[in-house]
Amino acid sequence: MGSIVCATRGGEASRRTQQRAIILAKERDADLVFLCVVDPGFVEPSDERLQGALEDELKRLGRSLLCIAQVRAEELGVETRTEVRCGPVLENLVEYLRHGDAETLVIGAPQKERKVDALDPKDVERLAENIRESVGVEVILVE
Repeated sequence: MGSIVCATRGGEASRRTQQRAIILAKERDADLVFLCVVDPGFVEPSDERLQGALEDELKRLGRSLLCIAQVRAEELGVETRTEVRCGPVLENLVEYLRHGDAETLVIGAPQKERKVDALDPKDVERLAENIRESVGVEVILVE
């Protein structure tokens, strides 16, 4: 059986997503991987020397968020692995799924009532369908 990959970024929606992935891993007796992709591309530093420092800080933040997720899983008796990637989110997510042993991806869907979010709910649904078709993994959207 392949692993369950939980893409997470922090915040309330990520807590719900992590909880769903933890319960699913426990039910299926599956390996659970928490994946955080940080993308410094949203900021254009005025000094190129700052780009490396920005990447380091985002990775550090990502590792911290994943440590918190691991503690939540351990409290329910689920062992996990973590992975932090840097760069465009979609590309890194698909690459990880293609080259790993993932059977299921658990991702959060933007809250429909929110006015501001990184993605429109329809975009996330299309993303999920594209991943199902191109990578061949089950995708569970958590609202």
